[in-house]
Amino acid sequence: MRICFFNRSYAPDSGATGQLLAELAQELVATHGHAVSVVAGPLSEVSDFASSVAVRRVWGTTFSPNGLLPRIVNYLTYVGSAFLVSLKRERFDVVIALTDPPIIGLIAWLAARRTGARFVFICQDVFPEVASLVRHGTIRPIQLALHWISSFIIHQSDAVITIGETMKKRLVERRRADARKIHVIHNWASREQFFGAEKSNPFSLAHGLAETFVVMHSGNVGLSQNLDMLLEVADRLKTHGDIRFVVIGDGVRQVELRRSAADRNLSNVLFLPYQPKSELRNSYALADVFVVSLKQGLSGFIVPSKVYGILASGRPYIAAVDEDSEAAEMTRQYNCGFWVPPGDVDGVTKRILELYRDKELRRMLGENGRAASAHYNLPPQAAAYDAVFREVLRKPEPVSLPKRSFDIALSGIGLFVSSPMWAVIALAIKLDDAGPIFYMQDRVGRGGRLFKAFKFRSMIPNADATFGPLQAQASDVRITRVGRFLRATAMDELPQLWNIFRGDMSFVGPRALRQGEVEIHYAGSSDVEACPGFAERHRVQPGLTGLAQVYARRDLPRRQKFKLDLLYVKRRSFWLDVKLVVISFWISFRGKWEHSGKKF
Repeated sequence: MRICFFNRSYAPDSGATGQLLAELAQELVATHGHAVSVVAGPLSEVSDFASSVAVRRVWGTTFSPNGLLPRIVNYLTYVGSAFLVSLKRERFDVVIALTDPPIIGLIAWLAARRTGARFVFICQDVFPEVASLVRHGTIRPIQLALHWISSFIIHQSDAVITIGETMKKRLVERRRADARKIHVIHNWASREQFFGAEKSNPFSLAHGLAETFVVMHSGNVGLSQNLDMLLEVADRLKTHGDIRFVVIGDGVRQVELRRSAADRNLSNVLFLPYQPKSELRNSYALADVFVVSLKQGLSGFIVPSKVYGILASGRPYIAAVDEDSEAAEMTRQYNCGFWVPPGDVDGVTKRILELYRDKELRRMLGENGRAASAHYNLPPQAAAYDAVFREVLRKPEPVSLPKRSFDIALSGIGLFVSSPMWAVIALAIKLDDAGPIFYMQDRVGRGGRLFKAFKFRSMIPNADATFGPLQAQASDVRITRVGRFLRATAMDELPQLWNIFRGDMSFVGPRALRQGEVEIHYAGSSDVEACPGFAERHRVQPGLTGLAQVYARRDLPRRQKFKLDLLYVKRRSFWLDVKLVVISFWISFRGKWEHSGKKF
């Protein structure tokens, strides 16, 4: 498959989402053989990064994200640049958006629909709920806009991937998402990357932590984590000289928290910067217990990815999170730590002291977590992503925006201009044999969906009941005198402009077949559905005209016409559609549609 991701953050950026995306993209290339591209934002710092993925770094500002306005500017400049890149005439099978920034899904959706690709949305967090819960005084219009955009992206996607069951539940409840198209695929951590080092290692020795009991937070130091609670716990335990609190990571709250710790004279708290992958094994090894915290109300809107690294490291943790969050559920399911309510300073303090005094308990919980980490490793998660992408490719192909816009505009004009002719044709049909004016029939549309096709009647009344569902042929006895003229000029198809306008058909595509249509050429009869290419041609909308309608003889065997249909499915483009429409008008003007040889 040709796969394209849209996400501002991408390795070597230090953000967890960018790191996870890089690992997933490279695994899809290395193990599953896909061609993967990423439209990412600019690097905040220069760093070497070898990759088998085609990474397109677009322009964007890199202001400090500590303020709301600089962050919005960073987002909008990336989104604008990504939109310009999306206009290139590259074809992909699947286009995927993550949530950095929350509105990038709009650009990915436009890119997918413009080229007829499938669109998949990976929901790493849910906006605007996250913003409103972690920020006070969030601007109401921005909240409403984010809510509308998020809902639109979810409803327009061919598949949605969430990173937890609670998040799936939130999307169904808050966005009225279709639960059938939501797939839960958890994040992961490399079991080798986080495990294997001794507590006494170069990293712990360099910071004087090899002989102390270490309570650690490792990851983003942001607004969603409740690190004020951790400082309060450190204040209560500062009389325990051999217990140290270590906060590793960067984020918008680091300066504020450092200042708060200094004001409270918390000498037992150490702040360290984000650590590269090469140091993760050693930095995680110095922890005796981790604290995972989220502010109350965030369950299902955020899933802390740091939990997977903690499990892989074989260390216990205390999850100060909502009871229905993914972290709490994993804690109960695998017995690898303790759960306490969010912000519960007493509960966290009590559990830290319990683990401080019981080395065997720490070992047991850590081993349980290490065993559980086998369920959250990259290869099985990447295989699950691959399965979702393959599933959406089996669905009917979405109609591209230019093609649908072209169909609506041209069919609307056609209905208006041809309306006087309808009365003349109706009168001619009635005068010919007094039968019905219109002919309605079930036809097979995109994805095998049936729809009612409308035509001016060109055959004798009850032709199907009398002769069966046969393919038209030269000197067909079923065709009336008026019908021959209508067919030669394609005027019998005029009512199908309404089918095009309402979206049952397109101007250009494979001919819409009837149910039970049979092949009547060569020896005997055979079911058309058995012809090679029958299923593939229904990946796209049927058309009023197409390669087979224009270039094939009227009496050409169905299997030969199907080859032309499949050629169109493979090479379709907006300009090919325009060319075929122009040729079709020329054939209609010359009255050559029923001609068994060359039509133009």
